[in-house]
This record gives sequence, C-alpha cells and structure tokens, in this order.
Amino acid sequence: MNPVAVLPVAYLAPLQHYSAMLNHSETQWDIYAHFHKQHYYNRCVIYGANGPLKLIVPIDKRSDKTPLKEVRINYTAPWQTLHWRSFEASYRRSPYFEYYEHVLAPLYNDYQPDLLLDWNLKLFETINKLLKLDIKLSPTIAYEKSYEHADDYRNLADPKECEKQRNNNRKYIQVFEEKYGFIYGLSIIDLLFCEGPQSKQLLQTP
Repeated sequence: MNPVAVLPVAYLAPLQHYSAMLNHSETQWDIYAHFHKQHYYNRCVIYGANGPLKLIVPIDKRSDKTPLKEVRINYTAPWQTLHWRSFEASYRRSPYFEYYEHVLAPLYNDYQPDLLLDWNLKLFETINKLLKLDIKLSPTIAYEKSYEHADDYRNLADPKECEKQRNNNRKYIQVFEEKYGFIYGLSIIDLLFCEGPQSKQLLQTP
C-alpha cells in the first residue's frame, strides 16, 4: 500500500471514500478529472423515508472536457433548502441530528460558493472537524492517467464501482432500517447523524 491515496472530488462522499482516506497518511483529490453525469461529484445518497434518496447539486452547462476544478454551481433552484429539508425529514429522529445541525444548517442557508469544488471542500472540512478525522487533503497538480506512487481510488466516483468496495462488516443502526433493511454505500452524513462520535471507529473497521 502506498502512503498517498488519490480520490475523486465528492459531495458528502459515501463511506467507501472515507475508509480509503483513513487507510492512508495523505489524500489527494483529483481536481483535473472531467465531470461525468450520475457520479458522486455533485450528488450523494441518503436514507429517506421511502428508501435511498439522491440529492443532486445542479451545475451550469459545461463541455464534456470541463475539469472538476472549473465546474460551477447553478443556484436558479433553491437546492440547498431542499437538501437541508431532506436531511431534516430523514434524520430528525436520528440520535445525533440535534448535535450537529447548528454547524451544518448555516452552510445550507448562507454559503453559496461559485465552484462545486469549494462547496465539496467546505462540507468535507466540516465533517472532518465534527468527527475528528485526521485526513490530510490536498489537490492534484495535474491530470495523471495512472499513478505509480499512489493508490488510485478515482473509480469510486462511479456508484457501481463504489458498491463493489462495500464492507459487509461496516454496519450500524439506520433510521429507517426496520422498513427497508440496511442500505450500504450511503453518504457520510447518514453515519454522522446515526453514530456521531463512534463513526471514526466504524470507518476503520477492517
């Protein structure tokens, strides 16, 4: 295993991303990769009242060769309000929602960066502080097709590829589990609200 992991830029990434980061001493986000639809760059999945619920950050039109570092957010629709209402509806009954909402809610009310990268980074830094995760993150300096001295996890941007990396030992009590069973690969926000301070230990489960 190399000390450095290269991962995709992601919006409230699924647990597989965090487990990969915690297994390395340094993490780099590939900010030069091209944006692809239906990837975790601008979407996350939470546990809604009717099962998995996708939350998508709308972006401005761009060419297929636009690097992630240049992708801009579109605020025409009130997506931040909708996302936060979805969190409230899904996790108000969770054990730790009330412990963290005062930190996260202001971001969805007052923070409107132009770039998707800045939005994702702000959420990433906030989650790290709340869970006391020691993850050293830096951006890549150029696009690389492959890496010789780093472990490449960029395929985890694809939900199908991410699902292949799920850890069946990494289970916890989810809010609507009695209705639909345990759902793997949800956003880190699901673990945060359900497990709180115990999240780090679970993410490091082999």
